[in-house]
Amino acid sequence: MKAIVLEAAGLQKAFGGNRVIDGVDFRLTAGELVALVGPNGAGKTSFLNLISGQFRPNAGTIVLDGHDVTGLEPKAAKRRPLFRSYQNGGTFGKLTAVENIAMTGLVRDMDRKTAETRAAEALRRVGLGPVADWPAERLSGGQRKLIDFARLLLARPAVALLDEPTAGVNPVIMEVMRSIIAEMRDAGTGFIVISHDLPWVFGLCQRVVVLAAGKVLTMGTPDEISADSRVREAYLA
Repeated sequence: MKAIVLEAAGLQKAFGGNRVIDGVDFRLTAGELVALVGPNGAGKTSFLNLISGQFRPNAGTIVLDGHDVTGLEPKAAKRRPLFRSYQNGGTFGKLTAVENIAMTGLVRDMDRKTAETRAAEALRRVGLGPVADWPAERLSGGQRKLIDFARLLLARPAVALLDEPTAGVNPVIMEVMRSIIAEMRDAGTGFIVISHDLPWVFGLCQRVVVLAAGKVLTMGTPDEISADSRVREAYLA
């Protein structure tokens, strides 16, 4: 039986009177990829923000790799065995590509030489070796997203949270992303992936969780979810 690497119970988050996450229970096992889908405003990114420590829940618990991390301070949250990507790639424009990636290692207490060596290796793996010394602001949007995948390779986390990784990128980059995700998933990393590109993410995932209005509407295999009328209604609402 595979180990549980992430478990959330009764998660709630509200801003004013608006409850964006409303009693969500969630479990992820090692080497599992879960697609998190739903209409705009369903709470998908807010859920990732809770798991990664950017938001503190109003209620509920989060257990990551066997440790209760509920409400952990943001500085401490960076040391979790977790990786988070962002829709815009999250790069520092004035830093070089290799410096952007090496920062991930430094946060995880690698010495600078090790972090830079592994960063260069990760850049080559995603096909960005020739631009290692370019400032990130010179890179295309797709290349900046690949910076995040190089960070992921360096971090080798227990859990990876990916928010719309394929938005605005070409099929070649999508294939690089697919290959890296599949490789790391098979090596034991658990993934939660938000994506509106359902054919792409359904081709990778074992399970789909559908959020609507901050609650879990349903979950199942890709085939089950594709045939569920409630999912179509949630997307069209």
